[in-house]
Amino acid sequence: MRTTNTFSVLFWADQKNTNNNEAIIYARVTVNQKRANISIKRKVSLDLWDKKIKKAKGNSNEARQINQYLTQVNSQLF
Repeated sequence: MRTTNTFSVLFWADQKNTNNNEAIIYARVTVNQKRANISIKRKVSLDLWDKKIKKAKGNSNEARQINQYLTQVNSQLF
């Protein structure tokens, strides 16, 4: 019998609780259809956040730092 394990990490900026046009970034870890939401304790300006690619857009210093941190968190979770 074959078993299938699944694993995924998804990032999003919570737009419900914005403060000064900044949102907290969360990570959702899904393992075998069980979900866990984790705050990564970073804030991002809603103007910088791209909903489609789930990362900060642009080439500014702040956007590069956020995207680098998201990559680091993704590696640690994996």
